[in-house]
Amino acid sequence: MSNKDMDKFDKRIDKERIRDKDRDTLKVIESVFDFQTSMLIVKLMNNGVIKDIGFCVSTGKEANVYHGYGYKNEELAIKIYRTTTAEFKKNWMYVEGDPRFKGYKKGTYSFIYTWARKELKNLKRMEKVNIRAPSPIIVTKNVLVMEFIGKNQEAAPLLKEVKLKKANKTYSDVIDMMFRLYQDGRLIHADLSEYNILFYKKNPVFIDVSQSVLLDHPYAPAFLYRDISNINRYFASQGVETDTDDEIYEQITGTLPSPKVKSIEF
Repeated sequence: MSNKDMDKFDKRIDKERIRDKDRDTLKVIESVFDFQTSMLIVKLMNNGVIKDIGFCVSTGKEANVYHGYGYKNEELAIKIYRTTTAEFKKNWMYVEGDPRFKGYKKGTYSFIYTWARKELKNLKRMEKVNIRAPSPIIVTKNVLVMEFIGKNQEAAPLLKEVKLKKANKTYSDVIDMMFRLYQDGRLIHADLSEYNILFYKKNPVFIDVSQSVLLDHPYAPAFLYRDISNINRYFASQGVETDTDDEIYEQITGTLPSPKVKSIEF
């Protein structure tokens, strides 16, 4: 932040009567995020959504996730999408083919706000059909608040970080979740791998679903096939005797993948 922005920030805090401890909390993000994002956190505090925001759970090219608490002392995951990254330019195809977001603007800020809303909508859809994923709470511009997967400030590990005792069962669970997401949720994760699955209470939990697409997206079949390939590759490396990519695709969709679907590269 510039000195000018910091002055504005302090004046707004005084005006809105933010407590000293809340000002300290905001220092966690001041060095990373812009003035507007900081003020969104202030508003979420004032509106009774966030009581406290603390340490960074994970960092990524598109967003950082912070641990926080709500006013019922429930643990929260606060995902703050970066507004200065070029990574989002690679993601337009996930939105352009989604009928839920027709007419979105391609400006950086507009797209990032759309991207955040898309994750909220996808999480709601997953929750509705009982797919294990963080329960969404609210999104405002580039800030998404959702359930924290973990306990006592300890985040659940990524699947890639876990030494699985029952790898075959976990593999079956993931394939079943993909099947139910497709058949019941009419949705495809579209970036599924060991990096976007948490392992909590002996169960896989899908995360990072902004890019997830409906079945009528023009690239939906290719995204699904890529997800299957990623999952099979990982579990094969863990000693699991997996079905072939084509077999899993047929199990999920009821049809075999076309040569075109198998040949598309992203």
